[in-house]
Amino acid sequence: MQSEVRLRHGFTRILVAGIIAWAGLVASSPAHAAKAELNAEVPEGKWKALRLRGLPKDASVAVRVESSGPIQVIFLHQDELKRYPNPVRPAFAGSAERRLTFRVRVPAAGSWYVILDNRKGSEARDVRVLIEALGPRRAAPRPKPKPAPGLNAT
Repeated sequence: MQSEVRLRHGFTRILVAGIIAWAGLVASSPAHAAKAELNAEVPEGKWKALRLRGLPKDASVAVRVESSGPIQVIFLHQDELKRYPNPVRPAFAGSAERRLTFRVRVPAAGSWYVILDNRKGSEARDVRVLIEALGPRRAAPRPKPKPAPGLNAT
């Protein structure tokens, strides 16, 4: 898995090529699952964002965060990221002392972000993030009704 780190507006945005590559698979079929793993250091007083690009509505995303110390974890849509770190309405927000696991059904299509927020931390945190995404569930096709016995279907 490749990763690219860019500095922008005082925070580090992490773009994971492996996640972008599987977004199309997740969108195209519920039978496909995609997994990615990222290791990062989040300096004290800073935050990092992991972008999950092109998720379809109703995809299921499971996230496991392992950290060397307390860190805030937030899962939000691209529209909410524009306002962050000002108050936002995330799909998930929690605190990891050492580990945190959560699963979210994506309520809207688009890019979603896992925010690793160490702005209140007194030292850097080593963080490992594991992500698994499944495409939206599709209803099984309904079987065609069988004609009643004794009737001819034409």
